[in-house]
Amino acid sequence: MEGKADDSGGGVFKKRLNENKHRSIILAKARNCWVYEYLFAKKDRDNIEDDELSAFRDLAKIYVRLTDDQIARLVQNRQFEERCSQPPRRERRSLKGGSF
Repeated sequence: MEGKADDSGGGVFKKRLNENKHRSIILAKARNCWVYEYLFAKKDRDNIEDDELSAFRDLAKIYVRLTDDQIARLVQNRQFEERCSQPPRRERRSLKGGSF
């Protein structure tokens, strides 16, 4: 993951975006996939709440169990949106998550 990100544990990362004006909550999926789950403006809120962090950790546990085929179906059904891909070293994906 390019740029500055803080590891919040349990597969949850907080990434600074747009010259530190925005934050994205990113969930890791088995080293080859990052799910951008939540975006917020720093001016609107400083951070996520503890209960939100706990919920994101629970969601990361679910995402970690997804197979490549399941992820492909989520992308195909537009529940996930593939944002970029950088093949060579194991396929890497950045996904925008959604409910499924």
